[in-house]
Amino acid sequence: MGQRGGNRGNDRKMRITGVLLLVLLSTVATEAAVAESRERVVVVEAETVALPCAVSSRDKVLLILWYKDSTAAVPIFSYDSRSEVPRSWISERVLGSRASAQFFPDSKIHYLQLEDVQKTDSGLYSCRVDYRRSPTQRAKINLTVIVPPGVPTVLQDDGTQVDHTLGPYNQGSLINITCQVVGGDPPPQLTWWQGEKLLDGDTESAGGGVYRNTLTVGPLTRDHLNNFYACQAFNTDLIAPLSKAVTLDVNLEPLTVELLGPDEALTSGVEYKVTCQSTGARPTAVLTWWLDGQQLFNHTSHTEEQGNVTVSTLRLVPSEDDGGKVLQCLAQSPSINHQPIQDTRTLQVYYVPLVDLTLDEGINIENIKEGDNVTLICSVTANPPVKHVYWYHRGSQLEGNASAGITMNNLKLKLRDIQRDQAGLYSCVASNIVGDGESDPLVLHVKYVPVCSSTLDQVLGAAKEDQVELVCRVDASPDRVTFRWYFRTPEQLVALDPKLSTAQDRSSVLNYRVVKDDDYGEVLCFAANDLGEQSVPCSFSVVPTREPDAPENCTLTNQTTDTLVVQCRPGYDGGLKQRFILEVFESVESAESVESYGDSEGDSRGVVTNVTVGEVPVFAVDDLQPGTSYFLVVYALNDQGASRRRHLHSFTLPTVPDHRTRLYPTHIFPITPILGVLIGVVGGLVVVAVVVVVVMKLRGESRRAKVLNQGPAGLKLPVPRPTTLQQHVKEAGGANSGPDLILCRPVESSYEDVEDIPHKLKHANIYQSLPYNTNLPPSNTNSENTDKDDVEYAELTFKNGRNKHSKKHGRPGVNGALRPAEDSTIYATIDHTRTAQQQAPQQAQQQLLTQQQQGSRPIKQGSDDLNVGVRAAEDVPLMDPALESSV
Repeated sequence: MGQRGGNRGNDRKMRITGVLLLVLLSTVATEAAVAESRERVVVVEAETVALPCAVSSRDKVLLILWYKDSTAAVPIFSYDSRSEVPRSWISERVLGSRASAQFFPDSKIHYLQLEDVQKTDSGLYSCRVDYRRSPTQRAKINLTVIVPPGVPTVLQDDGTQVDHTLGPYNQGSLINITCQVVGGDPPPQLTWWQGEKLLDGDTESAGGGVYRNTLTVGPLTRDHLNNFYACQAFNTDLIAPLSKAVTLDVNLEPLTVELLGPDEALTSGVEYKVTCQSTGARPTAVLTWWLDGQQLFNHTSHTEEQGNVTVSTLRLVPSEDDGGKVLQCLAQSPSINHQPIQDTRTLQVYYVPLVDLTLDEGINIENIKEGDNVTLICSVTANPPVKHVYWYHRGSQLEGNASAGITMNNLKLKLRDIQRDQAGLYSCVASNIVGDGESDPLVLHVKYVPVCSSTLDQVLGAAKEDQVELVCRVDASPDRVTFRWYFRTPEQLVALDPKLSTAQDRSSVLNYRVVKDDDYGEVLCFAANDLGEQSVPCSFSVVPTREPDAPENCTLTNQTTDTLVVQCRPGYDGGLKQRFILEVFESVESAESVESYGDSEGDSRGVVTNVTVGEVPVFAVDDLQPGTSYFLVVYALNDQGASRRRHLHSFTLPTVPDHRTRLYPTHIFPITPILGVLIGVVGGLVVVAVVVVVVMKLRGESRRAKVLNQGPAGLKLPVPRPTTLQQHVKEAGGANSGPDLILCRPVESSYEDVEDIPHKLKHANIYQSLPYNTNLPPSNTNSENTDKDDVEYAELTFKNGRNKHSKKHGRPGVNGALRPAEDSTIYATIDHTRTAQQQAPQQAQQQLLTQQQQGSRPIKQGSDDLNVGVRAAEDVPLMDPALESSV
């Protein structure tokens, strides 16, 4: 058994050895018999390649062997199909796990597929195919593996790598752009492109597998901005070229600069906004402002949305000195050193005139005397030129007056024969369209000899053995003055002892004593300064003291229901300080009793009130009774006694209810537009009807007046003219306007021609009041004023022989007019109850006709417009009999 097993093993070895020898012999025979075929395959590194091994026989393939390089004796890949299941074998050392076999029996082509091809896979590959019956075939494939270059990079001049944007480079510069790649087999070619235009294709090797291509661009212009440059690197057509694109950024100088807005004249002191605009700069231009070479900083800048438009706004407040200066706006790139571009504008500045006032040459302002000629010069600087020049003295405008020595010529003011009243502040004002410019005031001091401060002679009263102070005040320039006092006698001036006087500043006080009658008279004061002594001295009249004169021109200036105001003019004070007294009495008898008792101040018997005032005789009396008559006495008082009295008659107004203040129920009925139109139409018709009635009434009264004035025998009766009071009452509504108390003076006081007036009243002025019209029907509006016991007043002033020559003391009148003491003024009370029945028009007409038939003349009466009835002279007494007897 053991021997048999051993033999069996030996046989197997022999058979294997024989097979191998047979294969070797057949391979040699086949190689000798079959011609070789060659094919070239190119592949890019890292890709997959299929190496074909073409077979032409239809015989069954038993074995396929792959070899690399012809010197290799050991196959790198084998495919064996001799068994039922084909088997393959790969050389791990050469191909690793990247190789696989692909066999397509229909096409009789066998492929050796290599994945992730490496550069080391390049070389000559050969395959051998053994068939069952056909001879062995061989094929050779030359595999070329191409290594692509690395990704290109772009470098600037300084060697820094650029990803997207080159620069920025300044306009006008020349730049070099380098495209660089590393690796590549075969060596790559580098090219520069701008769009589809080839700019540069020269490739240089920098060693170490580095390849470069440098592109030169410039000089740079505005057209180079944002140009797109691409660098491409390639070494095979099997793949697309690798590229790197960059954009060129260029710093640009500004193209334009412009001052916007109209070139108009500016006004001094007013703020303006001046705008400057620049375009084309990249980056934004820097705008600077200059005025006559000096930089201005009061401005702001901003960039418009377009990106290359820069706007700067300057806040400019021009002054007078800026006129004619050049305003510049400069635009400059912040990155490029270049000459700035500019726009300029010459300023035209309007301003208020600058005025300076000086004296003409040769005039010493410190030594101007009365009688000198002075010339003032107004120097003016203005834009636009002045239209008018005005001169002012002490704030008042001067006018040319050659007769007064004031002439204005061009810009000069000439004062001929200057006087002291022409001293003071002078100024000139120049006017143009901007405004008025005024000079600083120039003060003229005019020197003059002393003059009296007061031009009035001073009268001082003194008793014997009294000493009075005479104060002499003068005006002078220079104001250092000396004084001399004299007493004037009929023959000469007697100098007074200087020890009796003292001087201070421009005043001197003389203590003058009256010893005898000859000491009364005129005392003179002479003052002197460096220019001389005054020509007209200051005069003082020393007179014996006495009681003051009575106040003059006393009038009532205001009368109300409870107040009176009396205003007088003071008389001579008697040489002493005086005061004024107003005494108010309710009756003449009370005043006469006080005067008969004595003139001493403080006697208040019958005095309602009294008022004492100082230097100005103006009296205000209040808290009086309404509707009351008063007798006023005014006089002056000093240490020597009281003056003569002035008498006035006055009264307070009665309290009259105001019917206009009645309250009426408020209508709450709504007034619609249609109702308003109807009310307007009705109101218009009512007005027309009233006008017609008034016209017809006036015509009827005119005809009635003609009948009354025409006697039976054709005798024309005197028609009284309406008084001012009657016209006022007629305009105010006639007799229906209420019983307001009004005192009036007739326009014509010709009662002397009326026969029935008593002889004693021939020279009387009668101030009549208007009676009530009792013929009118009762009215709601006048119901409160129709009482029969209302009283009105009439004032009678008699012009008799006793006061014909007393006009200088006053004149008769109403409402408190001043009358002398001799005037006889009587107030009469009128009772309307006695005359109501006599106011019927028919009865009045009948009485008038009866008087005419008897030959008597009618008395004057009120106007017919007031419906005043006519009363016979014997029935209507002009005054109370008691009063008449006293006249």
